[in-house]
Amino acid sequence: MKRFYLIPVLFFITAYTFAQCNDYYVLADGTSWTYENYNGKGKSVGKNEQKVTAYQAVAGGYKATIHTVMYNEKGKKLTEADLDVKCEGGVFIMDMRRFLPQEQQKAFDSYELKFETEDLELPSKLSTGQPLKNGSVTMTAVGSPIPMKVTVNITDRKVEGKETITTPAGTFECWKISSKSSTQMQMGVNMNMNFSTTEWVAEKAGMIKSESYDKNGSLASYTLLVSRQN
Repeated sequence: MKRFYLIPVLFFITAYTFAQCNDYYVLADGTSWTYENYNGKGKSVGKNEQKVTAYQAVAGGYKATIHTVMYNEKGKKLTEADLDVKCEGGVFIMDMRRFLPQEQQKAFDSYELKFETEDLELPSKLSTGQPLKNGSVTMTAVGSPIPMKVTVNITDRKVEGKETITTPAGTFECWKISSKSSTQMQMGVNMNMNFSTTEWVAEKAGMIKSESYDKNGSLASYTLLVSRQN
């Protein structure tokens, strides 16, 4: 009797672990995060609520949809969207469309949109000095009377080391990841923005903190995890 009992239990544990796929983004239907956003002076400028609304375990990992809602500092809803993510062979893969500026996406609402993406990846095993894959996304308004295109590139991603980070959600041992970002916007006139970013990610919790710096190296904004529900 014990043999018949142990085999299904071990199979379940193995299948669940295999389906979860990545040490940092352990997801299930209903998993949620809330982030508080701040400007460079430490003033709250709004929050971002994320929730897994669809989850499917597949061979080698999972597929999931995360519903994201952005609010301003007064609690007014600004935008909401669905983000598709997946995990394959231990690598968490994120749709780069999440990095497109919200204001520009709203400006493109009346047009058919075309996307070209090279998704961002986070492997399950990290180490100090490890380079990570770059990501990019280009959004083009089809049929616009003037060229309307936005391109975001994330490059020079590197694991800097481990740090302990404390936020309202708790204290986490994190990997610190640095990168450079550029945004090119063509909307009648051309505009370019360049900045650098540092993120801290923790096992089973995902991103804990993120900081963005302008071209002069000054802190422009940061984001903190304030709550997470499994």
